[in-house]
Amino acid sequence: MRCPVCGKEMEQGFMQGNQRVAWVKSKHKVSILPRKGEVLLENKAFNSFLFAAWICKSCQKILVDYSDKNYQEG
Repeated sequence: MRCPVCGKEMEQGFMQGNQRVAWVKSKHKVSILPRKGEVLLENKAFNSFLFAAWICKSCQKILVDYSDKNYQEG
């Protein structure tokens, strides 16, 4: 896949971590539910998360695919 920012080839892999992942409009204290306009991608208290992702090491961008997740919008 080509990077949408610089056009160079991206490397496929995964974003992996623990507990909660959300896309937010501005930085704020973590809440249980997403606020209006936000997207809660994962909310696992005791497990880790895994997303298919592509990294561009040239311009330091990561593209994450959450199409297989049961996400919640605020």
